[in-house]
Amino acid sequence: MPRRARIRPDEPGHEKLLDAARELFGEQGYDATSIAEIGVRAGIAKSVLYHHFGSKAALYEAVIEADGRALVEAVAAAVPPPGGAGARLRPGVDAYLRFLSEHPATWRLVLRDPPRDPELQRAHEAVARDVSAALRGLLAHPGKAKAKPQLVDLVALAVRVYAAWWHDHRQVPREHVVEAIGDVAAAGARRLGR
Repeated sequence: MPRRARIRPDEPGHEKLLDAARELFGEQGYDATSIAEIGVRAGIAKSVLYHHFGSKAALYEAVIEADGRALVEAVAAAVPPPGGAGARLRPGVDAYLRFLSEHPATWRLVLRDPPRDPELQRAHEAVARDVSAALRGLLAHPGKAKAKPQLVDLVALAVRVYAAWWHDHRQVPREHVVEAIGDVAAAGARRLGR
């Protein structure tokens, strides 16, 4: 694995590089994106990219990790705190879809296949697993997650599939997609609860 440069995340250029890489990786994928393109998009020399991240692979990992954290934080802000009363699924799914629609480069990056590099595939899968686990914890009441894990898995799958479908059908209002996911969860609860 490439070495990571020892720098502070608040050094000038860090966010510009993350933003440029996110856009380009989302538009054309990791393998088709060059470091030179990222530098041009960010308005920063390639040497600065190497200073901040050490390699294109390390930059990709930084992008997917940052995006995963931001997505989980957006959902966490929309649902009641753990142990709190109130609906979790609909506001959480709405926050998830809103975040993706407001961050189209992240959305495309999430939908894309991971890079060909096996280490980056593992990193991509690890971030996807971490995000999925965090979202399951946020969207499902703890008792339901323990009592009906298959229902939680079904709803998690529905969220991912509907989010991918909605990317190509943006004319459908977000609220309708949230309701459709809620319908899947309700139907699943009825069927799997028997």
